Amino acid sequence: MNMAQTVTYPISITKLADVNIRLATQADIAAIIHVARVTWEMTYNDTIDWRNRRDFLASTYRPETLAESVTSTGQWLYVAESADQVVGFGHFIRRYHPTQQRAELVNLYILPNHQRKGIGQAILETGFAALLEANITHCTASVKTTNLPARRFYERHGFVAHRQHGQFLGTQIILMVEYLCLISETK
Repeated sequence: MNMAQTVTYPISITKLADVNIRLATQADIAAIIHVARVTWEMTYNDTIDWRNRRDFLASTYRPETLAESVTSTGQWLYVAESADQVVGFGHFIRRYHPTQQRAELVNLYILPNHQRKGIGQAILETGFAALLEANITHCTASVKTTNLPARRFYERHGFVAHRQHGQFLGTQIILMVEYLCLISETK
C-alpha cells in the first residue's frame, strides 16, 4: 500500500431518475436500522459470528444514537429514497486531525436488491459536496479486508488504501483496510 498517495475526487453529483438522496430525519430512523440489519446479514453472515453481528447492530443502531446523528453538527446522515421507501444510507462524521480538515464515511449501506444502480455513488457524491462546503478535503473509510465488493467500490471512486488495522468486534478481531480520499471541486 502506498500510504502517501491520495487522489482527487471530482464532484459532479449523479442524479438518478427514481432515487432521491436527502438528509435523514427522525422519521427515517426505523428504516435506517432496517437497512443496516439486512445489509449486515447479507454481507457478514459467513465471516462474523451471529452473536457479534447481533450485539454490534443492537449497540450501534439504537434509535437514540441515530436521533443524535440526525441533529448533530459535524455529521451528515443521508438516506436514499426510492418509491417513498428508504433503500440505503450513508453517514459522514467530521474527525479531528491536527493538520487537515477530515471526515470519515462510517457507513454506506444499500439494500441488496438496490445495489449496483448508482445509489452508493450518488450518496458518496452528495456527502463529498457537503464536506467541501464545510471545508473538509480528506475523507477516510474503513472496510473489512474480505469485503471485496465494498473495497472495489471505494477504489473505483477515488479512495486509496492507506493502512490496515485490527478492530475488536465482540469476540472477534476483524481486519480492516482504511482508505483515504482527497476531495476537490475539479470536474
